[in-house]
Amino acid sequence: MPALTMCALQILLSLTAGDTRLDRPLPVACTDDWYQYDDGSAYWVTWTGVYRGVWFNVQDFGAPDATLSQMQYWFCHHSSYPWDTASFYSELYNGASAGPETQLNQTSVTAVHYAPCYADYGAGIYAGVDFWGLINTEMSAGGWPSVLGDNTPNGTGYDHSFYSDDFIVWNPWVPEGVGLEQDTWGAVKTLYGSRSLGTPGCCDYFIRFEMLWGGCSSMH
Repeated sequence: MPALTMCALQILLSLTAGDTRLDRPLPVACTDDWYQYDDGSAYWVTWTGVYRGVWFNVQDFGAPDATLSQMQYWFCHHSSYPWDTASFYSELYNGASAGPETQLNQTSVTAVHYAPCYADYGAGIYAGVDFWGLINTEMSAGGWPSVLGDNTPNGTGYDHSFYSDDFIVWNPWVPEGVGLEQDTWGAVKTLYGSRSLGTPGCCDYFIRFEMLWGGCSSMH
């Protein structure tokens, strides 16, 4: 891609990237056999980052390793922030908290509003202990489709949901103002004190994995 075109695309992405809070929370129930870091209540819609992903460590859920059956996403088509495309690449990588490493699967998926979307792995893909589920929005000019996110830190004490524009630097996803609706300094202090990496109120995308063996499990 020519340098000027790439520069213009990067400027467009920086102008359109962002988050918006929902008018009211939306329940996103977990069914059997899904592993999740989200808390089951969607508060945010985000299109920040060309790539958005959740790092999973199955030892958080008491499992020694993982063979994956499916990846599940929940999106929201906000009327004030229309999508330019509903198509995206669902990608699975191994890799620990530093970032995705080796790609294990790429599947083209069409997002739908407030309903589960799936990447199906057939007989299963062995992913080991650490792996990433990613939304790759390279088919969009502005980070679409926009994924749902929750409003609370997960229970592991580590960041798990990240975004990136270059696939090199991965930033924890923290919507502006998250957690500041707390009524007392005590509550705010508790929220801030729970962060291990110094970033208050890191939230999680609604990206979940189904294991070939196991049960519904959440870190909240």
